[in-house]
Amino acid sequence: MPHESRVSGGHVVQLEQTARALRRLGLDVRTDFSADPDPQDVTLVHGFGLHASDVHPWHWRGVPVVVSSIYWDQHYRAEGGEHRLRARARARALAGRARRAARFALAASRGNWSLVDACLRYVPDELRMLAAFEAADLLLPNGTGEAAAIRRDLAVTTPMWVVPNGVDPERFAGLAEVVTDRDSVVCLGRIEPHKNQLGVIEALRGTGIRLVVAGYEHPDHRRYAAQCRAAGAGWVDFRGEVTEDEATALLGAAKVHVLASWFETTGLVSLEAALAGCNVVSTARGYAREYLGEHAWYCDPADPVSIRGAVVAAWNAPSRTELRAHVLAHYTWDHVGRETAAAYEALMGDQPPPAPLR
Repeated sequence: MPHESRVSGGHVVQLEQTARALRRLGLDVRTDFSADPDPQDVTLVHGFGLHASDVHPWHWRGVPVVVSSIYWDQHYRAEGGEHRLRARARARALAGRARRAARFALAASRGNWSLVDACLRYVPDELRMLAAFEAADLLLPNGTGEAAAIRRDLAVTTPMWVVPNGVDPERFAGLAEVVTDRDSVVCLGRIEPHKNQLGVIEALRGTGIRLVVAGYEHPDHRRYAAQCRAAGAGWVDFRGEVTEDEATALLGAAKVHVLASWFETTGLVSLEAALAGCNVVSTARGYAREYLGEHAWYCDPADPVSIRGAVVAAWNAPSRTELRAHVLAHYTWDHVGRETAAAYEALMGDQPPPAPLR
């Protein structure tokens, strides 16, 4: 992971825990966060957030490259994520599209190559991802929804093998049974606009429900963290960055965990909250429903009434044990390790991935 490890989060957890699970299966695995890993004794590279320029040197050495995509669909990114979904920003987005349309029309009048060049100036993220995904030998999306979005948005032709995200059941052993004195709603995650903590604070103000907000402050969004603290002053319990043990304790003391992000591929902390015995409220945007099914409550991150309604419903409901059983049956790191190893074996043995993802 040479490009995205500066900020901690689920992507780093996914890399490290996948490596540990593979080692338990007997594979010789090393992790590397540098731009130039040592190529000695490497028979396969598994990359997270790679660029095409990271893939090609391995191909020159005859080493196959697998890429975990962690892809947010084009609709979210084209709208500018959380900011563009605000009313004033929607107007700016419409104006921006009008300007782009005018530029494309002008470029088209000068010939096809001019049009292509104008278009490419507006889609650098798509080009980077398309180049990286096409350069890889195999993509490992975290779900079928993510795989479908990659095909739909980028028309990528690289074979795919779905490998889910996972959690560590030992970390939460025994917590699910301690439910009698749970007295809070917890919002656990990196503090940044994408995670929408401010939306949760605004939605739950006046409900009388105790809200705990904890997480690492994104270094590029200090102002947003300050806005959250101001909005929740006097009633929200802000914990700041917490250790893994502290996060586990917070989940074990909470009746509900809420993740009202503007988009999630998985929502790793939602899986952790399920194992800790929380009722889970998740964003409706993204692919989390593929993991949580009908065992969770869902909210529209743009709608405070939706967030409040989902959290209050989860708060008033009995604890749901079905989601915990579902996660244990399908989404532990051991599941991830076995599926990842199967993908490696299929690639190295020149076996095709499952037909629906070709």
